[in-house]
Amino acid sequence: MGKCLRYITANTDTEEQSFPVPKAFNTHVEELNLDVLLQKVDHLRMSESGKSESFELLRDHKEKFRDEIEFMWRFARAYGDMYELSTNTQEKKHYANIGKTLSERAINRAPMNGHCHLWYAVLCGYVSEFEGLQNKINYGHLFKEHLDIAIKLLPEEPFLYYLKGRYCYTVSKLSWIEKKMAATLFGKIPSSTVQEALHNFLKAEELCPGYSNPNYMYLAKCYTDLEENQNALKFCNL
Repeated sequence: MGKCLRYITANTDTEEQSFPVPKAFNTHVEELNLDVLLQKVDHLRMSESGKSESFELLRDHKEKFRDEIEFMWRFARAYGDMYELSTNTQEKKHYANIGKTLSERAINRAPMNGHCHLWYAVLCGYVSEFEGLQNKINYGHLFKEHLDIAIKLLPEEPFLYYLKGRYCYTVSKLSWIEKKMAATLFGKIPSSTVQEALHNFLKAEELCPGYSNPNYMYLAKCYTDLEENQNALKFCNL
């Protein structure tokens, strides 16, 4: 996942024409009811190869379900998936911007839905990849704010603790100039430690043992930084 560090008013319907995804199936679109659609896209998304198909299904149903919260955050999530799958810089920027706009709209409609805050945070991180230092810091602030809200609303979601660990680890490595600029923008210097990052990565592992290889990688990094080499090796070998 990209580094997690103003609001672009993208017109989703117009922007969507810029980077069409080739259809993997015939051109006939089977209309699904909402519950069936959500189950299908969640199942497809369990594999990397199914993420594009999941995105297409959501896009095919956007006119019918565009105001349904459970549809909205999944559609934003799907734009995040397409960002990850794309290797083209302009496409990645396109997916990140539209996904962020969708997730922002979802938060406005359902401020107590943790998934809306989760994917808004993630997409802010993706958008920040194309920004200068000042906007990266702005997006970092938004990322942390919405991640903390999501954790309160979804305390058993391991992905959130992995993201929080990534945030803490990144902040622990900020340069002096980055900290100084953040203090200028927000009145205080962001602070975190490798120990805090480790705590969050361990929480993700506790909630879901064997959660992910990237989580293992960051556990190993944290233990290496803390000079706990035996623990680092344990996670390198998993």
